[in-house]
Amino acid sequence: MISFVKRLAGLVFLLAAWASPASAQQIFDDAAVWQHPHSGIAFPTTLGGLPRARVVQFAPDYLNLGFSYREEGAIEELSVYVYRNTNGGVPVWFEQARKVLEIRDTYAGPLLASGAEQYAWSGAEGWQGLRAVYSTPGSNNFTSTGIALFSVKGWFVKMRASSDVKTASELAQLMDTAFAELTPPAAEFDQPSIVPVIACEDKLAFKKKAKDAKTDGASSIMGALMGAPIPEAAGEQNERTQPVAAAVWCRDASLIPAQVAYRKDASTDSYLLALGDSGIGVSVAPDASLMLPESKANKKDQAFAITVITESERINFVPQNRLPSPERVMEIIISNRPISSVSTWGDDFTVNINSDAI
Repeated sequence: MISFVKRLAGLVFLLAAWASPASAQQIFDDAAVWQHPHSGIAFPTTLGGLPRARVVQFAPDYLNLGFSYREEGAIEELSVYVYRNTNGGVPVWFEQARKVLEIRDTYAGPLLASGAEQYAWSGAEGWQGLRAVYSTPGSNNFTSTGIALFSVKGWFVKMRASSDVKTASELAQLMDTAFAELTPPAAEFDQPSIVPVIACEDKLAFKKKAKDAKTDGASSIMGALMGAPIPEAAGEQNERTQPVAAAVWCRDASLIPAQVAYRKDASTDSYLLALGDSGIGVSVAPDASLMLPESKANKKDQAFAITVITESERINFVPQNRLPSPERVMEIIISNRPISSVSTWGDDFTVNINSDAI
């Protein structure tokens, strides 16, 4: 199995910043509106009065794209990212986007002017998201910056705006204008308002260090298969016929500002460790494969699965005998101990099993 550590490092750090101009891939006619083939979102040639400058593909088959709208030489820019929604939801990845923005040196400690606030897509209010706008009095390059994030038909849409002349309120108006010009597909129903992340009242306690759980080949294989996409979720996600109540996520422990553990609905036996701000997360939860009849593991044995989720696959790492801390999770990932992986995108369904796990 190819070293996942190298792939993970490349994913996290590449997605944290624009690639160099030489690596940009021009995938459209400069004079034409370009429509993302999976989400249906149409990208015009200008946005908020700024020309479409370039696009970077961070993953094949348009699974992760970044668009830049800016004048040559001007320090005013709208960046729009579209990437597959595979885990966590809007609250988690908006919070991650905020964290990454707030620690960037170029903004020099931005001050929150509005938000994190519930935010509807201007001109397409059926889509609900979150937005935060900042003033940047300490920056030598900008006077304001902002971030907004939506989920549209199984795809995240993130906009980052920065200006060297506009106030925070003027930048918020620019973002409204830009969203009104950036055309999403029609919403089949009005989504419920997104609930921003809150701080966990009681943080998880890890009194003992987790160790490798007892596993067998059958459970390793079943664990990989359980990570496969169900038919209606493979490739394109089907549109739901009714809204789903918004989940409440709380923020637990942080390793570094961009590596944060989040818990859904105050769960005490699972969490999502977000890596960076581009949708790559690590699911840590009870290992359901050990409960299957095919598993030869002792049913009294407890195990927790560690699964890295990217835009196109799920990578399963060595399960642990108790809920592992985020530090333990990263220790296992960095030591490159995957046991299986499964593709979650495209027509070719692929499962890889590490021979050492059988």
